Amino acid sequence: MKIIVLLAVVGAALTVPIDYYTTADDNLDMKAVVSDSAKLKAMTDCFLDRGDCDEVTMSYKKILPDSMEHSCTRCNDAQKHLATTYINGLLSNAPADYDSFLKKFDPDEIYRTKFMEAVKGF
Repeated sequence: MKIIVLLAVVGAALTVPIDYYTTADDNLDMKAVVSDSAKLKAMTDCFLDRGDCDEVTMSYKKILPDSMEHSCTRCNDAQKHLATTYINGLLSNAPADYDSFLKKFDPDEIYRTKFMEAVKGF
């Protein structure tokens, strides 16, 4: 009887659809953003509360704390691709801002490793 209940619970959990984040544009060309220092700075300044945000950037800023804390479990594949491209581009092109970004969204250094594993390869 316990096995039947366990299987029912597991089956129900597997059929619950994921409530993905809604953003303004999951087709954003993040490679173009990270390769353009002005665009990268504008996006990063928004995320770090140093500058204005446009609609698209603000939509990502709103989900950043939750997605970092929960290893991007509500991110769709496009959002995971954007995240890994942004983080890697930030590290390569603006390492000081990369450190500031991590300090803001993971000040206790408890989420970043799981987050990066979750978005790796997208």
